[in-house]
Amino acid sequence: MKNNSKNKIKKRIVFVSGGSRGIGKAIVNKFLRAGCKVYFTYKNSKNLEIKKLNFLNNKNLVGIKCDMNNLNEITKIKKFLQKEDKIDVLINNVGDVIKRTSFVNSDDKLWLKVININLMSAVRTTKILLKLLKKSNNGVIVNVSSIASRTGGGGDSLHYSVAKSAINTFTHGLAKELKKIRVIGVAPSAVDTDFQKKYSTKKRLKKIIKDTPLGRIGTPEEISEFVFFASSSKASFLSGETIFFTGGR
Repeated sequence: MKNNSKNKIKKRIVFVSGGSRGIGKAIVNKFLRAGCKVYFTYKNSKNLEIKKLNFLNNKNLVGIKCDMNNLNEITKIKKFLQKEDKIDVLINNVGDVIKRTSFVNSDDKLWLKVININLMSAVRTTKILLKLLKKSNNGVIVNVSSIASRTGGGGDSLHYSVAKSAINTFTHGLAKELKKIRVIGVAPSAVDTDFQKKYSTKKRLKKIIKDTPLGRIGTPEEISEFVFFASSSKASFLSGETIFFTGGR
């Protein structure tokens, strides 16, 4: 009789930066429902969206309070994963536009903030968790980018589009260097999240919808479905590419 314990498949270990709201929260929920163990970072413990995840009552879900702008705090992430012998999927999701402004009115402080949260958070997290990723038989990194990386930011967020363009290059170059660890980017158009509520006026969203052949914005769940698929064995030949989710825009 075969020993079932030897044939038992180990649950996948997933790490998501910025996993308490929007796209990140949808990704966390998708992997959690699939039976994975999910670690995620959040910045504000008072955030109501975190309470909805109910991570304190789920042994497969671990919330880590971490300011992803801060290198010292990112470095401390490792201690939360000490008992894990691997990480299978790293999702660099955290990002922010900080504010919308023209290039002429932008300053060094804004550019450095945006590059720090959108690019350097992914670079630092990847470097810190790389040893654990290498211990997985099917390690995958997913970097969340934006349509802004190819549109130039629409005249009010060039700083953000440049940072996201850098993420696309990071995805492509890292895939070539790491070889056996797949690296994939996903670049959505406007998605129905707090990000849009905070940074996009009704007029702006109306124009985006008008310019989108499918006639609507995306949902966080649609992005999470792709991220889940892309990190699975069903997409085992996909690496080095950034996939744009734009509704045809």
